[in-house]
Amino acid sequence: MNVVVGLAGIFQPLNLLLIAFGVSVGVIFGAVPGFTGVMAIALLLPFTFSLDTVGGLLMLLGVYCGGAFGGSVSAILIGTPGSSEAAATVLDGYPLAKQGKAYKALSMAAFASTVGGVVSAFSLLLFAPMIAKASLLFGPPEYFMLGIFGITVIAGVSGSNIGKGIQAGCVGIFLTTIGLDQETGVLRYAAGNIDLYSGIRMLPIILGAFALNRVFRGVQDSAHPTKPVEIQKMRPEDKLTRQEYRSCYKDIGKSSVIGVIIGAIPAAGASIAAWLSYNEAKRSSRHPELFGTGVLQGVAAPEAGNNAITGASLIPLLTLGIPGSGGAATLLGALLMHGLAPGPSLFEEHGDTMYVIMVGLIFVNLFMYVIVKFMSRYFIHITKIPDILLVSALLVIALFGAYISEGSIFDVLVALCAAAGIYVLTLFEFPVIPLILGFILGPTIEANLRRSMVMLDGNMFLVLTRPLCIMFIVLSVLMVVVSKKTVTQQE
Repeated sequence: MNVVVGLAGIFQPLNLLLIAFGVSVGVIFGAVPGFTGVMAIALLLPFTFSLDTVGGLLMLLGVYCGGAFGGSVSAILIGTPGSSEAAATVLDGYPLAKQGKAYKALSMAAFASTVGGVVSAFSLLLFAPMIAKASLLFGPPEYFMLGIFGITVIAGVSGSNIGKGIQAGCVGIFLTTIGLDQETGVLRYAAGNIDLYSGIRMLPIILGAFALNRVFRGVQDSAHPTKPVEIQKMRPEDKLTRQEYRSCYKDIGKSSVIGVIIGAIPAAGASIAAWLSYNEAKRSSRHPELFGTGVLQGVAAPEAGNNAITGASLIPLLTLGIPGSGGAATLLGALLMHGLAPGPSLFEEHGDTMYVIMVGLIFVNLFMYVIVKFMSRYFIHITKIPDILLVSALLVIALFGAYISEGSIFDVLVALCAAAGIYVLTLFEFPVIPLILGFILGPTIEANLRRSMVMLDGNMFLVLTRPLCIMFIVLSVLMVVVSKKTVTQQE
């Protein structure tokens, strides 16, 4: 019955148009090196206020999935991945382009990405409601420990700079304490500025981190121009054969499963899914020596893997409120701004909306395949857009987006200050995502710590008597240990 309601919500003309628009924008942003789908979500986020909740979120999901695929366009055409998760696609995608098979490579990437995305969307539809029902057992102590577990996710998204990632996360948490304390009414860190009494809003921070920060880097890059990259010719008539599709089925299937498993783990990330999928395809191949020279399996496997995380990564986001990536963090911001607080009650209070969104994710991936096939012959022109034009447009749209949500010039100043501050932090190799995670999870941790102190009479050691709290403590320790071990192996 819920699925039928979801289908009815999808087949609204406006919603279908919004999905198509979102996918197109995501693919274009993902295809331009230096731009990302996360940046596109941040830019379009303010414009969802003029739409109904379902339509706005479906558009952002289209951007999310389109951006996940878009990085493979530049990876195949010019050997420069538009995103980190497309790095594995370069190994065989670019050699195929140099052989005059760019259209074949893009077609296989589109097919594998769609299959991985659809499998991932079905996993979200099947498992998210089940996990949400189990999480109804949560109380303030469980929410507090869940927030602590969310903070440990920082270790997984900080790369080799775990220490700096934790510091950036603390900066994000600190920013959430500015303004009137909701519990006591005490004014904190406002420095007499009346605009800060209500605290710092999420949207200007997101725009500053993911959009305006790119403007600062664009100005820096313009001082050191690089040699234009050679563009490969594409032949739309060079279509994939049935045998070529068939030769990749097994790798696409395995990679989709790998992506779903990795995506359901907070902070594991699409890059890990892509490389694991590529390595598994190479390991199980009869001719592993051909990988890296231009084989379609080397494109199909990582693309299925990195797109299979899109739906699966929403499972911990929707059920537990834990964003494990930049894309998930911006989607969490969108949910909160539309009055949908992820957690145990989300499916109870907004079940119809959630099923429309989950079913919609299936259609988003199907739309992506059709749109990518149509746009493939024009992708070559995306890579030719002057960087100065892109950066200028980005500046105008981001500043307008910061202003339009509340009609406040102060939010524009906050976005600019956030961009400048984050730009300085990146110069010192501080990762951005931990700061955003800290900003999002800070209020949850603070509010539930206070409630837990009241509930447990000030004795927080009593959390050790609650099974779910113990589970989150164990998971937090494991997250830090595994992340540290991974960084050590990479070094």
